[in-house]
Amino acid sequence: MSSSTYPIPPHVRIRVGVTGHRGPPKLPADAVAPVRAVLDRIVAVVADEGTKAENAYKAYASATRDQTAASAGDFVVISSLAEGADRLVAEAGLAAGFALEAVLPFHRAEYSRDFESPESRTAFEGLLRRSSAVFELDGQRADSPRAYEAAGFIMLANTDLLIVIWDGKPAAGVGGTAEIISRAIAEGIPVVWVEPANPAAMRLSWSPAGSITTADAAARPQDTFRPADEAGLALAIGEILAPPTSPQAQESLKQYLRTRERRWNFCPWYSLLSRLFAGRPLRRSDFHLPPAVPDTQQQWRDYLGILPQDRAQRLAIDHVLLPACGIPDHLATYYSLVYRSTYTINFLSAALAVTVALIGIFIHDPHVKSYFVSTELAVIVAILLTWLCGHWGQWHRRWLECRRLAESLRHLRIFAPLASAGSIPRPRRGLHHTEEDWIDWYAWSVRRQLPLPDRVVDSQYLEAIRDAVRRGEMAGQIQYHQRNALQMAKLDHRIHLSGQVLFATTAGLCIAFVCLVWFGLLDEMGQSVRDLLLSSLTFLTALLPTLGAALAAIHAQGDFKTVAEQSARTAQRLAAIDKILAAEEPSFGRLLDRIEKISEVLMADLREWHTVFQTRQLALPA
Repeated sequence: MSSSTYPIPPHVRIRVGVTGHRGPPKLPADAVAPVRAVLDRIVAVVADEGTKAENAYKAYASATRDQTAASAGDFVVISSLAEGADRLVAEAGLAAGFALEAVLPFHRAEYSRDFESPESRTAFEGLLRRSSAVFELDGQRADSPRAYEAAGFIMLANTDLLIVIWDGKPAAGVGGTAEIISRAIAEGIPVVWVEPANPAAMRLSWSPAGSITTADAAARPQDTFRPADEAGLALAIGEILAPPTSPQAQESLKQYLRTRERRWNFCPWYSLLSRLFAGRPLRRSDFHLPPAVPDTQQQWRDYLGILPQDRAQRLAIDHVLLPACGIPDHLATYYSLVYRSTYTINFLSAALAVTVALIGIFIHDPHVKSYFVSTELAVIVAILLTWLCGHWGQWHRRWLECRRLAESLRHLRIFAPLASAGSIPRPRRGLHHTEEDWIDWYAWSVRRQLPLPDRVVDSQYLEAIRDAVRRGEMAGQIQYHQRNALQMAKLDHRIHLSGQVLFATTAGLCIAFVCLVWFGLLDEMGQSVRDLLLSSLTFLTALLPTLGAALAAIHAQGDFKTVAEQSARTAQRLAAIDKILAAEEPSFGRLLDRIEKISEVLMADLREWHTVFQTRQLALPA
């Protein structure tokens, strides 16, 4: 990739889920046609609003990019293809040009036993052939309600708008329509309700995620709905897709999307500090960063080599998720280097300025002394310019944002093969502008672009995913945190020890001077020797504490001890989970639970790290 590589721009991909009744008496035959008419109107609104949003997204891409691409977004129906509601929405979406992705509670041969008539099984097979991805879960017929529930929850995890065809009555049991609706409401998913008895009276429920608990939503979910029309639905879809509204978040998003790939680092000072105090070898990447996407492909080699191939999701991982993650990861590395190098060199340069000023003690010729004063001024100007570059370039903020974005996106590669939503919060309405976050919004827009896996969930598939998680994610993370903990601990100890030595040496010099005076040894020296000794003593007793203060400032800014302890804890927690993964027989639910635990550990580490550094902006060494 050339140095003109940009982050991938956001793209509209709306996923419409469906749940509802299968047939009479809850979905009478004479209600099918009017229900289908309402569904056609709904999918038309989705397509129209998606196209408007895609055109609006172009404002966030760089003006140097190709702006001639088609303005239409991608629209998908996520359905279990059961008789009745599932197929009605699937057929309405296909008729409007939507793609179809299917999530089945059982393997397809077993699931087809749900459909008694040959015509129904033929329709099912036809929809399967038209599906761009079919995710066949390993549900057991002996516990079919749980299988239907699992399929419903996976559908919700991959849904932006839920259409329900429902009579408004409580759930008949686990995995029923009302349960799925309640879960969607609690998760903050907009829900459109079409009642078979009165299809024209469309209703909408959409509350901020978490404002209604699952228990409250389950009690009387119908109470959360309000009458709606196409205009109200369009408003809801627009809010789903709308970028953050606060000017600061919008500007940060535009700034990120217009950032070119950084390849050269002309500030290697932090790397040199690590080499000096922690023994970390200098690397070529400390000065010249590798191309983001090819380097990420190399880093993901083990993961991609184990991940099962399919015709849908793997392409999106290769062409969407990998560059979407790799580019901010490399930008974060660059901004980390320049930010850390800036405070390192500025604190040390402040000590250098004092050193140059102190040399004036030995120089009495004003003309010669003027050169040293000019040098001191040049050092001070360099400090100011370096600080201004970091301040104007917002290196600190960009480092934190890019690192958080890269880590959030990287987790998707272990969630996506199990069709989980992952740890990225859904965009939600009702946020104050100070709470709006372009990083979560952008990460979720990338998550939308990952389709369901086109795979059969069996023991072979689960073992492959487990191995991809362990070898492609866990091994690297454990190794990184162990290495980082050791390096940060060395930096903390050795910089702190160096500061103590400098101050102790200063104290020793002061004691030596007092002894020379009190024992009369200074009076026995010649005038020239005594003057040189006094000047040297003044020089050293001022310089050494200054160097110690510079190291103390670097030590405080880097907070190496906190980072070392945090990395050590993270490595231990990941190693414990990895041991469990290696020992247990994988099942779909158990493996997903372990992956969620892994993400929780990594996200906790990210939050702690962000808390430590978010207040440590670049400052002048004053």
